[in-house]
Amino acid sequence: MKKFIFIFLVLTSVPFLFGGNLPVKDSPVAILIRAMKDVTFKKGDADWAAAKIGTTLNTSDEVKTGEQSIALIKFTDNSVIKVRENSSLKIYADKNKQSISKNTYVEKGTVGFNVSKQENEEFKFTTPTMVASIRGTEGFIGVLNDTSSILVVTQGLVNVLASLGLQQAGSVGAGQFAVATNNGSITISNLTVQLQNQANNIQQVTTRKVIIRTNLFNLTIEYLPAP
Repeated sequence: MKKFIFIFLVLTSVPFLFGGNLPVKDSPVAILIRAMKDVTFKKGDADWAAAKIGTTLNTSDEVKTGEQSIALIKFTDNSVIKVRENSSLKIYADKNKQSISKNTYVEKGTVGFNVSKQENEEFKFTTPTMVASIRGTEGFIGVLNDTSSILVVTQGLVNVLASLGLQQAGSVGAGQFAVATNNGSITISNLTVQLQNQANNIQQVTTRKVIIRTNLFNLTIEYLPAP
């Protein structure tokens, strides 16, 4: 019961936390609404610390997940990103008149997104090899082992730009994916069954539980199935 009350208070306090006239660098632009297992965050030059539900995030804050861990982050415009295991990202925000431009830099790993329709604001994902401009859509973005990037779009439309070399650009629609390589080329193709299934798993954020019963206690282990 105590846990339910705590979560309720956190979620109903979101408008208050995001309100006020503080400068963007001093006011929260997002809040952590779920943190499973090994989720840490870092503010400026501070040390990494354990993240929990209700942790607010300002511009330049970083979030990192470990093995079998996940973090759900909700922005001021109600957009939600899902930080999968072994991922790290940094959040940037820039205020322009009455709007806030948001840019999430994904250093490594995979991030699912469900971005609310952007009227006068901007929402970008940046990786070492790609910039994706999102106006309201769903999918995921990931950094591969060779630092090339993959963008999968299941709803909406995303404009992409390679940030290195040739700096090719293109538009990725629903049911398509794009790969940006280290030489600046972008390849856009239709989704494969494997990528579609991976996108579905990332958006659902389904966890499983195993209960180990002994004579002294019951141990519940919650884990993420492989995407």
